[in-house]
Amino acid sequence: MTVLCQWCGAVNPADREWCVRCHSRLLVLSGSVEESERPEGEGVGEREGLELDEHLLERISGVEETAKRLEGAVRTLEERVVELERSLALLDAGLQALVNLLDRHKLVREAEVVAAWEHAASSEMAREELAERLRGRRQMIVARARAADRHAAEICSRALQSAELSLLAGQPVRAAETLARALRRIPPNPELAELLGELAFEREDAAAAEGFFRLAIQWNPEDLEARVFLGTILADVGRDAEARAELERAAAQAPDAFLPHFSLGALHAAAGRRQLAVRHLRRAIACEEVPHAYFLLGLVELEGGRPGAAAAALERAVALDGEFEDAIYYLGLAYLDRGWERRARECFERVLRLDPQRLQYQEAVWLLEAKANGTPPPVEVATLLADAPRLSERGGVARLLKEVEGAASSSDHPSVLASLALLSAAAGRFRQGLAAVHRLFRLHPEGAHRLAAWTALLELLRGAHRFAAVRYWAGRLLADAQGGIETGIAAYELALAELEGGGELERAQELAHRALESMPSELRQYPLAALGRIHLACGEYALAVEYLEQAASLSASPATLTQLGLALLQAGEGDRARDVLQRARTGAARDLKTDILTHLVRVGRLSGRARKRS
Repeated sequence: MTVLCQWCGAVNPADREWCVRCHSRLLVLSGSVEESERPEGEGVGEREGLELDEHLLERISGVEETAKRLEGAVRTLEERVVELERSLALLDAGLQALVNLLDRHKLVREAEVVAAWEHAASSEMAREELAERLRGRRQMIVARARAADRHAAEICSRALQSAELSLLAGQPVRAAETLARALRRIPPNPELAELLGELAFEREDAAAAEGFFRLAIQWNPEDLEARVFLGTILADVGRDAEARAELERAAAQAPDAFLPHFSLGALHAAAGRRQLAVRHLRRAIACEEVPHAYFLLGLVELEGGRPGAAAAALERAVALDGEFEDAIYYLGLAYLDRGWERRARECFERVLRLDPQRLQYQEAVWLLEAKANGTPPPVEVATLLADAPRLSERGGVARLLKEVEGAASSSDHPSVLASLALLSAAAGRFRQGLAAVHRLFRLHPEGAHRLAAWTALLELLRGAHRFAAVRYWAGRLLADAQGGIETGIAAYELALAELEGGGELERAQELAHRALESMPSELRQYPLAALGRIHLACGEYALAVEYLEQAASLSASPATLTQLGLALLQAGEGDRARDVLQRARTGAARDLKTDILTHLVRVGRLSGRARKRS
């Protein structure tokens, strides 16, 4: 006798109650009953129907019992999750109480604990991501090595295991060295070379990444991801012709893939080849809708004098990413070029809500260094600081910050730490800036270095929207100020904390005026711009225009010009607003090539995390 499972159809022996294939309970067991076993007077049909009913009831009862057990298990799991949530809440409360206690007794500051915690969490996530990438490539790398040589497969397995442990221990350089030694000992392995290239790319070691990706392509000319990576690296270092050749090969190899066409579009846009840029960006969007592709397409169309097409592309970028600040800003400019002032005003107001005037303090670095006294910095540090104004121009701040990071890793000189703290605040790097501030405060700085530490701390906290902390620390600085400039900085930060944190506008205005009275002439544009913003929030557009014009005359930064243009729009002066906002666009996009290549590198990183799509 055979029994068929009603779920999967598998054939089961007659004596089983659970399916051999899917392990479901067999609901019906059919069989024959001997005539001698039938009660007298009972018909064959009646008896078979009774047996069928009995078997159905038995199996249904079994299913009900299973469902009850499952329900009990789910209920137990839910109770354990609730207990875990309660335990986590108690743990968080305990840690917060401990942090507050340590802060109150001036043993460890709360901001220092938070920074260390965030840094540890971020590092752990980065390590896990790299390790996951390695685990995902392990099978392919070992299979390639095994096909060539069994001994090579053993070498790869050991190296991959050792590299994974190094990554989890936070030692990516050691992991890369282990894999590189293995690569030299085995036959050509393009998958391992590509993995090494990606690890070098993540470490921003362009030379090493280029070498490994070239090896991967040499051993496997069909490797699309390696070509895209190589083209991205070559574009980033300014080798346009080589980058274009590699990316065109990638596009020809995979005409329906997003990354090759996007990368080519960005490359052509950076070189001013607008028609080619538009063609490749539209082909990239046809493959996959990515906000950065629409943004770059909108930039190219706007630069080419086609505000209608630019607005359409930028609208789609904003629809895909509602917090894409650059896209919202340029969408406002496209609307303004079309004469749609109301829509433009809405865009600029939205930008200000997303990033409410993060003032750039780079210029304060050199102002302070010029007035700083004390031990002179080391020769190499002095040379670096002397080159700061040159490096700060046309997208060089990132390079300057990287140089200062290197100097700070080997020197605790106050000038180095002050520059690192201020530049980190200007770049919005909260954890890095906070660490530099704490190192600087531990030196008990005086004069300009003390002011740099306070300035960076307050700007970092305000940039992170921690307005209560800004009020506390700026209040302390205001009470213990050692001069007019410290008073001005404290009052300025307090004014913006009131404005941005939903406080009282009257108090914000008083504090901004106090800051204006205390600031030196080199920094007066900051409180003037703050006063303009406050009057703009109050609906006093004429006063807002007056203060913002004064601020722009001292420093025509893109942020100040954007606010001035918005104030002029609100005041009904559309023509002047258009001129001012065009100036702001020129200032913000004066290094359009660097901006586009930044997006190219950012999206190029996706090729290491998501394979090609067609």
